[in-house]
Amino acid sequence: MLKQILDIVNFEFVYDELKDKYRATMGRNAIDPIMKFKYLLLKQIYTLSDVCLVERTYVDMSFKYFL
Repeated sequence: MLKQILDIVNFEFVYDELKDKYRATMGRNAIDPIMKFKYLLLKQIYTLSDVCLVERTYVDMSFKYFL
């Protein structure tokens, strides 16, 4: 299912939504906002806690591919 989501959805819209929030001159470099969005999407789809989500991204190849 995650591969199908990647094939269908273009996540570049996240950059457009956050273009006013992220600037090279403001603070530290941020984690890629698309990756953050994908983490939240995985959390909702699989109803995982934050800790379980991070642990699963270490071992689940489909999560690694999706991210």
